[in-house]
Amino acid sequence: MSNRPASQPAPRRRRPWLTPEKEGAAAPQPTSSDGAKLNVCLFNSDDPRGGKIGGTSTYVRDFITYLPNDIRLLLIAPDEIGDLDPGAINQVVFRNRQIDFLPLYRAPTAYNEYPASIAASETFKFARALVGHWTQLRPLLRRGSYSVEVRRVELSPIVWSFGRPFIQMVHVWGPKDQPMSSILGRHTVLRGILEAFAATTAARFFSVNPQMTAMYKRVFPWAARKMATLTTWADPSTFRPSPFDLTEDKIRLAYVGRADKFKRLDLVFEIVARLADIAPAPVELHYVGDGDLTSIPGYARVSSLVVNHGVLRPAEIAAVWQTVHIGLLTSEFEGMPRALLEALSCGRPVAALHLPQLETVISHGLSGALVPRSASPVLEMAAAILELYAGIRSGRIEPARVAESIDAFRPEPLLGEVYAEHRRLHQRRPAIQELERWRLARRLQTSVRRLQGQYEA
Repeated sequence: MSNRPASQPAPRRRRPWLTPEKEGAAAPQPTSSDGAKLNVCLFNSDDPRGGKIGGTSTYVRDFITYLPNDIRLLLIAPDEIGDLDPGAINQVVFRNRQIDFLPLYRAPTAYNEYPASIAASETFKFARALVGHWTQLRPLLRRGSYSVEVRRVELSPIVWSFGRPFIQMVHVWGPKDQPMSSILGRHTVLRGILEAFAATTAARFFSVNPQMTAMYKRVFPWAARKMATLTTWADPSTFRPSPFDLTEDKIRLAYVGRADKFKRLDLVFEIVARLADIAPAPVELHYVGDGDLTSIPGYARVSSLVVNHGVLRPAEIAAVWQTVHIGLLTSEFEGMPRALLEALSCGRPVAALHLPQLETVISHGLSGALVPRSASPVLEMAAAILELYAGIRSGRIEPARVAESIDAFRPEPLLGEVYAEHRRLHQRRPAIQELERWRLARRLQTSVRRLQGQYEA
């Protein structure tokens, strides 16, 4: 959120030449005071100023935070605050950075929703709004020579139709037999078609871990050369290591994340209950996230041990990590869980069920524990937590050393790769030049044949 007081809304200026009434007008060109800035457009189905949590929302917020001076950003999204002119470009200050914001519609503040059908999903509502504003957005993006970025493969056909090169991001993928909150994840044929379309038409295709990248290269070999891994990160300016609070002998655990079914909060509660039975000290679970905990199996048994913080801002989440000892992760699958990286960045080890991508950041007994998956991993997870807690109290596990485990997962170099890709999209790529030469040669051949036919006649 902006540091500006609530009584002083972020300054904005309506640009009448970009309203729907004058949608055919040319997009504004960078002024001399701006320098030769490159126009980049992000499509996002929620407002970064709102309260939604998760990897994609954090990505957009950090994209704005670290935006380099040579890029001018246009964000196309819903307005969840209600302070913007719909259908027009507004100038908004977010995290002390000024961006252009084109809200397609007014939406309620989006916390995480779990719809029962595709038509009720947030992404579908956003896609419908994109189609409704197509005649405004296509000329705006083309005349402004924007490069485009999108995080949902569901939107790739619409984004492609705008006629501008785009970067496709995929943040999470799960097999069809796993519990998913994503509606598209339950329709595997449709998901496969949209992934194939995005892989074919995108200028660059990023997935969040090497395993996903390898899978996509295997499934879509014709697009393998444009595929790469862009992992997630933790912002060290917010998530900093701090000493453990050992003033009392109490095992403080934390779960930070959404209440998605594949996150297996039921398993978290089962682990906490088992730990409370065998631990030599009291146990406390700090929950940061959305959802109705009372609806999750096993919560009633541990409700007296849970501190429910609800949805928090990043600085508030960092403050929670300072008060606890160990993080928990029990997901069936993940891309690269940002909450885990943020916990490690705060110097807090994490006990997690094994996922291959976690091997790069979790060293057993130093920065956490990876517990093998099994039909009933509860006892093994509880034992791993007790081992980590003993290491914390003995001084063997140190916050600074835990934080060092994710030195490679910082926003500046990783986002720098994305900014560099946008810069390349604003250059005339050799492939495009080669295609244009081929088209010119075909036109020349056709012209020569026509001339020969005229002479022969």
